Amino acid sequence: MNHSVVMVNTIIHEHLHFRKVSARWVPRQLSDFDRHKRVEGCTELEHFNREGQDFLDCIIICDRTWVNHFTPETKQASKQWKHADSPPPKKFRAIVSAGKLMASVFWDKCGLIHVDFLPHGATINSEYYCCVLSDVHMRLRKKRPGLITKDVLFLQDNARAPTTHHTTCTLQKLSWEVLPNPRYSPDFTPSDFHLFGPLKQFLEGQHFSTDDEVKQAILRWFSHTDKSFYAEAFQALVKRWDKCVNVAGEYVKK
Repeated sequence: MNHSVVMVNTIIHEHLHFRKVSARWVPRQLSDFDRHKRVEGCTELEHFNREGQDFLDCIIICDRTWVNHFTPETKQASKQWKHADSPPPKKFRAIVSAGKLMASVFWDKCGLIHVDFLPHGATINSEYYCCVLSDVHMRLRKKRPGLITKDVLFLQDNARAPTTHHTTCTLQKLSWEVLPNPRYSPDFTPSDFHLFGPLKQFLEGQHFSTDDEVKQAILRWFSHTDKSFYAEAFQALVKRWDKCVNVAGEYVKK
């Protein structure tokens, strides 16, 4: 019996080259239309192939995320070095705090441009979002004066406020060109696949009593993050555009 099991395993693994893999979670099942729009969104790859790094230098990314006053450490993050004879550490189960605030982050390949923290009781409607865009434009004059003279390429999310007529008119007045961002495509959103994960990991396990403490911690993380970290996200985005075209619009992992 054992001999038969060994032979079966040898045939499966060494001759047929089969292996057991876990399913990969994806945001949703893509329709033919979704895949088509995703491939269409990768046309920016042509601009990169033509203009190179100059094209990436003009891109500004905006996305938003909720940040809690307390987020427990994951089991992976709380690992400790222990001797084989030492008892394993204990970790008490904790839950995410109810206190939280929303941060809208604007950044490019050189680093942070602006963070807007939504006041309690406010909502990100078109009027509010356009005011934030005007603030960002003013910050660009100080932080990226060379970018103002170029055509800003703006990659934003697909929420309601960024897609209204009022917002569209504001972006036209600012002379910002909006890059295509297909629905259900977090793999094309550098904030999702590159930025927010390390930020949240930094905040894990820290207890904040007020919103101001959370804001200071977020800004501190950005100020200590190396410029190369941001540039890596843009190179990864180009690779993802290329892979998406090669797989006919399906999700790409890296």
